[in-house]
Amino acid sequence: MKKLPLALMMSALLGSLPFVAVQSVHAAEESADNSQAEASAGPRVRRTMTLREIVFEKLEEAQQAADAGNFDEALQTLERLEKRKRNSYERAMTHNMYAYVYSTQENYAAAIPEYAKVIEIDNAPDSLKQTTRYTLAKLYMLQERYAESLATIDEWMSQSDKVNADAYMFRAQVQYQQEKYELAGDDIATAISMREEAGSRVTESWLLLQRAVMFQLKDYKGLAVTLEKLVATYSKSEYWMQLAAVYNELGREDEELATLETAYDQKLFSKESEYLNFAQALLSREIPYKAAYVLEAGMEANVVEKSARNLSLLGDAWMLAKEYDNAIVVMTQAADASGEGRDYFKLAQIYTERQEWSKSLEFSNKALNAGDLKAPYQALIIKGLAQYNLDELESASITFFKAASYPAAEKVAYQWQEYIESEQQRREYIANAG
Repeated sequence: MKKLPLALMMSALLGSLPFVAVQSVHAAEESADNSQAEASAGPRVRRTMTLREIVFEKLEEAQQAADAGNFDEALQTLERLEKRKRNSYERAMTHNMYAYVYSTQENYAAAIPEYAKVIEIDNAPDSLKQTTRYTLAKLYMLQERYAESLATIDEWMSQSDKVNADAYMFRAQVQYQQEKYELAGDDIATAISMREEAGSRVTESWLLLQRAVMFQLKDYKGLAVTLEKLVATYSKSEYWMQLAAVYNELGREDEELATLETAYDQKLFSKESEYLNFAQALLSREIPYKAAYVLEAGMEANVVEKSARNLSLLGDAWMLAKEYDNAIVVMTQAADASGEGRDYFKLAQIYTERQEWSKSLEFSNKALNAGDLKAPYQALIIKGLAQYNLDELESASITFFKAASYPAAEKVAYQWQEYIESEQQRREYIANAG
């Protein structure tokens, strides 16, 4: 299964990682209850009744050294502090500060056991343990230790009576990495619902994770709803194109076309594939003139390459729109570029529609000579028709005889042979009678 790009997800987590610091019991409790508030620039050491003056000063000294980037000095200060006899709260705060220093260094592997020691101290305040659990869950996530991260965030949520949307979203990220898509989907839905009920804008990354989950679950109806929210709030070309593709998957063709048209009208197209998808959707709905207009606009903008393939598609659009002059110009360019029989055949078709029989014969011959037609009998039928109208009855009869060797053309070819034979007999009779 394809995972979310880890670097992207991790950078988002780092931006809000709630490092636990030396703080009052009251401050720790507030932080544990509100994970958004935990993302402060750094901890602020505060004196408490259970923290002696000398311990407080050493912790503050270590913090200031770490904030200044003097990590060795900070760690040495803490090592000296460990030689002192300390109560449970002071030991918890020491481990907490160790973890903070390591986290500031981005040495998360070293920070994890220090945070774990805070939780293990029996007499450490419950509020501090809660705050530490939340941080520890995120650090496990950063280390790709997903099972431990999930177990830790589950424990944190089970002991908190104010679990917010961010916590549900974080747990969903862990569950996604473990391929627990159903559970992740439930948590994402809860997080988004909480944001919407609060009247807040849903974060784009949240909707993107929900999009990924819906895709993994093959829940295309749910995926459509998510993409509808993305285009409504974060109007980007990729979201519009994906929404159109999902509508197509669901058989909602009118909505697919409307989605592509809206994106086009908003001038969101910037890729060749976007122009081509829209043009093909228009052709499938029998709107060839606009399809041709869209393709030409893409070519004029130097987004759609004037390749043989794209010119051939444009030629099809003009031909279906019965704009034969335009179709001839474009299909001639396509045939010159590709040298493929199918493009010469399309020109033969156009000239047949215009009853320009010499040109029809010329390009049907080129199509056959290319040797790559999937259904050569079609070109033979057009060639025979052109020869007949150019009064080359003998040649036409031979051409239809060749076409009759293909089962798909046998009936039509024999009918033409019989008609030509009848016409030859009629002419012979008239000549003899004269």
